[in-house]
Amino acid sequence: MDTEEHDAFKAFSQKVNWHLGIGDVAAATGVSQSQLRYWEQKGFIESEKVNGQNRKYSYDMLIRVFMINSFIKEGFTLAAAVKRASEHRETMKLLRQSMIDRFQGIEKVDGYPAVNLGYMDDEHTKVLYLVVKENGTDIKIVPKN
Repeated sequence: MDTEEHDAFKAFSQKVNWHLGIGDVAAATGVSQSQLRYWEQKGFIESEKVNGQNRKYSYDMLIRVFMINSFIKEGFTLAAAVKRASEHRETMKLLRQSMIDRFQGIEKVDGYPAVNLGYMDDEHTKVLYLVVKENGTDIKIVPKN
């Protein structure tokens, strides 16, 4: 995706407002509506009024609820689950931004799909790839002329 396509998609995604009702979030995540209200009262999640209607949750909040609930199921307390969900969100934000900044496309390297992360030197002689194999991802530097 080139910069122009990325900017167009970013503008589009900011205009689109996906909002879910509390029942939809409860059904999708397995967290009861009363629990969602409690989490919101404690400031762990947020809803908003859309067109003066009942509380609506963004797609981002749906993911947050899912993450918190997953951590609770793993045995974490609610407070620890909220903290871990916040840390996970920050990690994903950094990964997303780094991929947006560096992503140059998908190519084949040694017969495997590879993420081109662009030149890794000022002279533009070496390209950094993440080569995705069945047993994991390798890093490969490929000389370019």
